[in-house]
Amino acid sequence: MATSITFTCGVCDSQHFTKDAEHWCPECDEGLCPNCLIFHNSSKFSRDHGVISMENYKRLPQYITSIRQHCPDHDRKNQNYCPSHAVPCCPFCISTSHSECKGLQVLEEVVKTSELSSHFEDMKQTLKDVENNIKRIKIDREGNLKSIQEQRNKFQSEIKQVRQQINSHLDKLERQALENIKATEDKVKHQVETLLSKLSRSSREGKDLENIISAMTDYASDLQRFLGKKQIESEVAKSERYINSLVEDGSLQQVSLNCSIDSNVSGILSSISSFCTISTELSNPNILLMKEKEKQAQIMTVQPPAQTSIHDTKIQLIQTFTLPKGRNPTYIIGCTINQSGKMVFADYSDNQRLIILNADGSVDGEIQLPDSFDVTSIDNRSVAIIQREKIQVIDLSSNRIKKTIKLNNRVKSGISYGQHTLFYCEPGKNIHMLKPTDGSHQNSIDINNEAKGTNYVAFHQNNLYLTNETNHTVTCYKVSGEKVWEFRDETVICSPRAVSCDKYSNVYVASRGNNSIVVISPDGTQSRTLISQTMVFAIDVDKERNILIAAVFASNTVNIYKID
Repeated sequence: MATSITFTCGVCDSQHFTKDAEHWCPECDEGLCPNCLIFHNSSKFSRDHGVISMENYKRLPQYITSIRQHCPDHDRKNQNYCPSHAVPCCPFCISTSHSECKGLQVLEEVVKTSELSSHFEDMKQTLKDVENNIKRIKIDREGNLKSIQEQRNKFQSEIKQVRQQINSHLDKLERQALENIKATEDKVKHQVETLLSKLSRSSREGKDLENIISAMTDYASDLQRFLGKKQIESEVAKSERYINSLVEDGSLQQVSLNCSIDSNVSGILSSISSFCTISTELSNPNILLMKEKEKQAQIMTVQPPAQTSIHDTKIQLIQTFTLPKGRNPTYIIGCTINQSGKMVFADYSDNQRLIILNADGSVDGEIQLPDSFDVTSIDNRSVAIIQREKIQVIDLSSNRIKKTIKLNNRVKSGISYGQHTLFYCEPGKNIHMLKPTDGSHQNSIDINNEAKGTNYVAFHQNNLYLTNETNHTVTCYKVSGEKVWEFRDETVICSPRAVSCDKYSNVYVASRGNNSIVVISPDGTQSRTLISQTMVFAIDVDKERNILIAAVFASNTVNIYKID
């Protein structure tokens, strides 16, 4: 994809000399020979230009190198950017082509504040996701081929066992059956091999795009990277759509061979017209496509898991971890576990800290944060903490605050994340929804003073589950605001705190008032005490691995349970 054209020195050309350029100045939009480069680097007006070698310049694709600093229509330097048309413009363009456009911006400022590195990292991550999913799909498809071969061998054996019990009349039918099996296998094999070939081609294209991004990151100017990223984004999105389309068009469905031996073969030989029936059977994919992007690790499945009764639910203690001691007693009142297994705990005591554990229970770190009431996972790299008057987003890779969202009122509430939205409750008023990237208010649910007191909230499959410590209730709302059900039975749940859901939509509640953890059925009509005689404020459920974590209050103990 690199440019192979020979460039001459622009300065020499203006003096009617012809010399090959060995360097390129993106600011001046021209090549430079070694002698002119010396003067260029010495000049007050050009010494700060980001000159690159011609070899590196040629590594950039043509649609990047064609981006120019000056307007092609007016030969004036582009100084502004029109967000409506997504193009740079010079002063003359503003008065002619963009006179009615609103929100014109200074081009230099747009380039500086556009977070190009983040955009390119996201695109590179998407390409890595595509490549990883290609590898997973290839392994899955090759495994399916192997299972088809094993099934073929199995059915061949069955066919031959039946044949041994009958006479030569079945020789012809046996040959037909074997040929039918092989033909069916060849058809499936051809389909899978065609898909594998397409995946290999997509993989190569993804690597080419990744090389372009690396070249743009290292050698293209900020303007070139800014204006060129849209075309790269289009190609990256195309690769991602192709991988996702494999789920939608059925390409990843499991293929199985079916062979039904006629039960009448051994009894009535003369009436048999075929040896067996060969067909293929499609079932749900075994493979899970993984995405690291969009600030949430998502697993894309074809169908929701089958519902199970809470009375069949079993819970088993599988591990116990110990949190590091602080200078004061530890009061964990909020916790979260992400898909990588990393756990974060909010210590509301005078220790004023967040505690981060790795999946094996080892301590990853501590962050000093006062009034940390609850915590929720955004993705494998970040969590959101709710404090009295603000929400803070923490980068787990650096253990640093990367965003602070100020709240309009003092709150004492749990927090949850889903569908790119943060949810928290303003007691007695509303459940609020915020966008974590910029803190903008998305929507609110009026709860009509039903939630006075301390509240925790959990989001799951377009529903919100709200606990109320004062009223001893657990209430389910649709995200639209409609109240679905309310559970109230103080003999079962008293002064509820944290709430979480598993993949079957069963609702788990930390019942502080009677020292237990209770599960409520998805429709809110049934309940069952799973764990008793344990004071727990903070719980969370890892939906994919069916793991429940529970931090014992006023201690340093964290219990890990397996839900079956």
